[in-house]
Amino acid sequence: MKMSTLLLHTFSMAFPIVVVVLGILVLVGKTVFVPFFIGSLVIMIVLLVLLYLDKKKHPTASK
Repeated sequence: MKMSTLLLHTFSMAFPIVVVVLGILVLVGKTVFVPFFIGSLVIMIVLLVLLYLDKKKHPTASK
């Protein structure tokens, strides 16, 4: 597995955790975290799209 693929998998698993934690903070009433929540949500979506495209390009890598 290449280093870039490993980093992509690591960050695509870590960013949903960040989004959930920031989402909880926003729901509790800490509105100062809204820009960070939106930014991390966008990054998470981009990483998930890149992960999907990587798995689509190399279907045997997931087996």
